[in-house]
Amino acid sequence: MTRKKTWLCLGAALLILAGTAAGGDFWDRRFSCLGAPLLMLGGTAAGGYFGYRDRQSQPVTVTADQAQELPAESVVYFRQKDDRWRADALGDSRYHMADSGCLVCCVASALQMQHLSVEGLPADADAGQVNEFFSAHGVYDSEGNLQWEVLEQVTGLTAEERDAAALDECLQNGYDPIVLVKMPKSGSFHFVLLVGSSDGEYQCMDPLQPEEQTVPLSYFGSQIYGMRVLHA
Repeated sequence: MTRKKTWLCLGAALLILAGTAAGGDFWDRRFSCLGAPLLMLGGTAAGGYFGYRDRQSQPVTVTADQAQELPAESVVYFRQKDDRWRADALGDSRYHMADSGCLVCCVASALQMQHLSVEGLPADADAGQVNEFFSAHGVYDSEGNLQWEVLEQVTGLTAEERDAAALDECLQNGYDPIVLVKMPKSGSFHFVLLVGSSDGEYQCMDPLQPEEQTVPLSYFGSQIYGMRVLHA
């Protein structure tokens, strides 16, 4: 085995161990959501691989204590496989919206639903436009990882890490949390946007769903591995 291959194998093993022990943001791009961004909610690429700051070491099982129902027409849906942008790359990386766009779809939905203004983006910017904007302003690294600190600098917004215990508080205050979950069959990681709750159940805008309808968080086992909220 060549030295390069040895290092690659060692690196892969370390990433797998880190992901298994801490919830595994490595899996987020290569093996999840048909490719959610590797960085996940973690920050920079290096921080994302080994020190996923947003992720709890163990998933948190949550139930909605308060009803925060949102009219169906108020939910902004973006699908990562939408034909309008499915082939668009994440920055200069080899990854595309169709396989790795769940996070930027959640961000785009949150921007509209929370009426967050970003200079250079129209108020009704769709996921394709947000991805194009991020790509042009260096929000992604060379591997297509969304870098939260750069996003904050470029947009003037704050992407605040919050604990799962704050879900109801966030929804009550008009924030739509971006949360990290696991896909029910594959066990791979995926991003969804929480948009409300009813009957003890959180409802999600899931970028992988082909239809414009919310999905109950129970579809993902009612467990979350990390959470951020965008705000001015």
